[in-house]
Amino acid sequence: MSGVLSSAEPRAASSFNQLRTMDSVDLTQIGTIINSHGIKGEVKVMPITEDVELIYRLDQLIIDEGGQQQLFNVLRARSAKNYWLIQFDEVRDMDAAKKLKGASVRVNDGELRPLEKDEFFIHDLISAKVYSTEDEYLGVITGFFEAGNQGVCEVTDENGMFLFPASQEVLKEIVPGEKVIINLLPGLRDLNR
Repeated sequence: MSGVLSSAEPRAASSFNQLRTMDSVDLTQIGTIINSHGIKGEVKVMPITEDVELIYRLDQLIIDEGGQQQLFNVLRARSAKNYWLIQFDEVRDMDAAKKLKGASVRVNDGELRPLEKDEFFIHDLISAKVYSTEDEYLGVITGFFEAGNQGVCEVTDENGMFLFPASQEVLKEIVPGEKVIINLLPGLRDLNR
């Protein structure tokens, strides 16, 4: 999931903009608005995708504020250090941009590039049941975070929580949204309890 940054060109925006409830199963979060930028209403977005070029291919983004989702038209998108700076047609000043702080930036799954072999979407792991390669039920994935260059899954069951690395050595099979099969290395479950 890597990409090369490209220059952002201003884009023509459509007039479509409606407040609606969307099926979050078909949406993927690609970033979080962390602040406003400048006086003309740009927002500063912390991307959570390795496909950093994605922002340059999209004319519209879904902004999710606590479950309320609204489609925004992208006028301009550019990179600045490790962030995206985005100007929306609907946001014309700093005050309006500040109101979006903390909102999630989402896209329809169809906008994402196809996965390579051994790649997965994080949202395909969350809420999936976890089984060992010996078919022992271990719990449900309740979280995912990065630890250095390694992804880590949090599994919760009736006895508490444990963590496992999302590495090829441990993660053996993913059935998106349903189950994950892991190689339960000796001591892995007890190490984190």
